[in-house]
This record gives sequence, C-alpha cells and structure tokens, in this order.
Amino acid sequence: MKIYNKLNIKFLLVLVVTFLSSCSKEFLDEPKNTAGLPESVVFSDREIVESFVTGIYDRYKGQWDDDLTDGVNNSDPDTGGLYAMYFARTVKGNDLIQAPTFFLFDYAHENRGPSFRRTSFTWTFNYEIINYANVLINGLADSNLDDATKKEFTAVAKAIRAFHYFQVALEFAPNYNSDPSSTRIPIYLEPATGTSEGNPPSPLTDVYDLILSDLKSAIQDLPEERLGKSYINKAVANGFLARVLSVTQDDWGLASSAARAAYGGNAASAVVSSNWGTGFDELSDEDWLWGHFQNGTSESNFFWLSPHAMFDHLTVSYNATYINTNFRDTFSDTDVRKLFQDLYNSSTPYREFITTKFVFTFASDVPLMRKSEMVLIDAEAQFNLGNEPEARNLLFALQKDRDPNATLSTSSGSALMDEILLERRKELYGEIGVEWFDAKRLRMPINRDAVHRVIVNVPADSELFYLNIPQSEIDANPNMNESVNQ
Repeated sequence: MKIYNKLNIKFLLVLVVTFLSSCSKEFLDEPKNTAGLPESVVFSDREIVESFVTGIYDRYKGQWDDDLTDGVNNSDPDTGGLYAMYFARTVKGNDLIQAPTFFLFDYAHENRGPSFRRTSFTWTFNYEIINYANVLINGLADSNLDDATKKEFTAVAKAIRAFHYFQVALEFAPNYNSDPSSTRIPIYLEPATGTSEGNPPSPLTDVYDLILSDLKSAIQDLPEERLGKSYINKAVANGFLARVLSVTQDDWGLASSAARAAYGGNAASAVVSSNWGTGFDELSDEDWLWGHFQNGTSESNFFWLSPHAMFDHLTVSYNATYINTNFRDTFSDTDVRKLFQDLYNSSTPYREFITTKFVFTFASDVPLMRKSEMVLIDAEAQFNLGNEPEARNLLFALQKDRDPNATLSTSSGSALMDEILLERRKELYGEIGVEWFDAKRLRMPINRDAVHRVIVNVPADSELFYLNIPQSEIDANPNMNESVNQ
C-alpha cells in the first residue's frame, strides 16, 4: 500500500482535522478546528469524533495531487475528488462527448496505464479514505466513549469503507459476474503505520463479501438524522447496498428493499424534483439523498468542479461536454429533462448540442445519489424478480413526473429492461457515470456512433472497463506481483 508507507496514524489524524475550520449552511454547529490533536484526544469526545468524520467528507472535495509518489504537488480538475472519478466514468459512454480538454483521455478510453494520473489518483483517493475509515473504527474501539457513540460512528466508518472498496472494485477489477475470482485488490482492515507492508491482493469475492458485510452492519446502527446531506445516514447506506446488489445480481429481493429504504417507499413522491431547468445545483432538493455542499467561498472547489464546470457553456468555465444528437432524440418534447440547445450552430457534428442541465458557479452543489436512481433500481429489481407490472408502475412513477404526456409502458421481457436502462441514462446523465456503470455490471459493450469526436468500441467484459494497478503500488508493495497487470 504505497501511499501509506510513509504516513503514521498521528499524521493522518492531523491531515483530516486540518480541514475542519470552515463552516457551512448545512452544519447545525460549526465544526471545531482540532488540528494537531493526538488520537487519544480525538477519540475522547463525541464532538471531536464528529469533526473527524466531517474532515473525511471534506476530503471528497479535495484538489488531489495526481501522484503522491513523484515529489511534485500537481492537481488538475480531473483529479478533483469523488466527483472527478464519477465524471471520468461519465465521459466513457456514447451519450456524451468530451472536447479535447480535461478528461480527454478518459473519453478516449486511453487512461488505464499503470503510470497515468487517472490510475494513480483513483487508487490513492479511495485507499486514503479507506484508511481514514480504519483509523476511525480502531480509535473508537480503543476509546472510552459511550457504547451508543461507538456504535453510531463505527457504522459511519463501515459505510465509508464499504463505499470506497466498492469504487476500487469497480475501477480496478473486472465485473464481479464475469471474473469473481480475479485477484487484484488488497484488503486492509487496520490503520496503516510507518512500518506497514502492503497486503497481497484478495479474490474479488472476498472484496464484495467485505463490502456487503460492512454495509449490512452499518445499516443496522446508522441513524436517519444527520448534520446535512453531505453526511451518510441509514438511507444513503441503503442506497450504497442497492447499488452493490445491482452489480452482484444475486439478491434482487434485498436490492428492492434497500432501494425502498433509501427512497422512502413511495415512488411517486420520491421522484419529485425542483432542480430540472434551474441548474441542478441545489442540495436541498427533496430528490437528492447525498451530495457535496458548496457555498462559493469557504467551501468551494472553484473550477475543479465536475460536472457543472464541464457542462455549462453559458458561463466562464471549460465549456467542454456536448450531447450526442441521437441521445437527445430519445427525449420527448414535453420532457422537463429535454434541456438541449444548438448553441454554436456548428458544422462539427459532435458540437451540435449542449445541455443546460448543469449551471456552474462556485456555489454549485453536486449530486452524488438521488431517490430517483433508487426508484429505478427498484424497478430493475422487480423486473428480475418476475414482477413486471410493478416494474412498469415504478418506471411510470418517474416518467409521468418528468413528462406530463408519458404513458404506462406496455413493454415486457428484454424490451422492458431496455426501457428501464434508457430511463436511467436520461435521468442520471452527467452525474454518476451511469452508462459506463450499467455496461460494466450487465456485461454490455459500449459502441459509439459516428457523431463522436473519438469513435471507440469497447466489447463487453473488455479490459478497458478497469484500470491497471498503479506502478507505484507494485514497486512499493512486495506482495503485489508485476504480473497483476498482464
């Protein structure tokens, strides 16, 4: 585990808590700046533990060094935190087209080399957060805090750890159902120290067993209440579980119940959103389960922000992401999500349409999970459970809210599944890399049409669906064999 060989526990604690001096509208109380406190102090008081967790979430918005091993501190918008990883997935499909600027290598599927910044950043980002989760679990176990506090924040840590192991599995391993015995990802359950040696990689089945175990445990003990929507609560952890089960595809009943626990069980009310047509930048929207808060000053990633800074062509930003004409044509004229413009009147095919879904300001909030996604996971689960009428009803709950002229689907079999997947693309484009995620988990190809700036076809189960293990990890971890990337 290269990135932690030179870090000790105290440094990790200092690094996390130095981010705690900023305040935001979503905090009930401004977190205290506890920078420099030793572990014994951090885990002696509930409020300081809460600030430690706030520091972890703040790292999701960090402007990350693209390679911690090269001795040079460089950060680019495509290594800007969790949303940068999501956006790298977003531009790998057919629906969106990226101009030759940041994320251009992700768009061209040329980003998986062991020395590339995409590979280094994605590994570093996820394993650093995993280590913070392990620090939290270990610190709580050894503390004298009351049992209720220990239980709650251990659950938070397990949900965080599960989420990030899930990201590592998605990014660095083949699809679970195409190669469950793949051995590429090391598991760490204890905090790293200055003398830590990297663990050998574990089978993918073991990684997913840990993810599922952590989530099921966390859901039992997480509360519903939270300081703000940047925090993980019981509903968000259920959303994580629903996503994971949509990959393993071995318990659609639990996938449905987890999705319903996340969106509240009433699909018609869950999908109601006020963000369409107003910039998709407001965390207070009832449809949003989890997101990044920004206030434009003390809490902002400025021009590092994706997707807003990439999509918005009407303000000073990167003006980089375009809409495939064929994707645009899947929306009816009465669909509130049909927010496309022929802004440039360009003769270049890929530059024909932009979208005004996302408005960029330094205060734009970022969606990470929405109830509407959970309703669509529930619809897919019902389909796989053989309950097609309920799948159609759940699908229609979303469709009729977005389009007053929508009608209940009469599709069945594979045509119904295709309709659910199309609705996922229409609802979630630009947000979480839904097209890439669905292609990988369902073992489908990504085939681009002639509208694209770079035409590339990715076969189902292609190695292009996952990244190489970083060379820095291979060099530093004696238990990581060079052959892992062969």
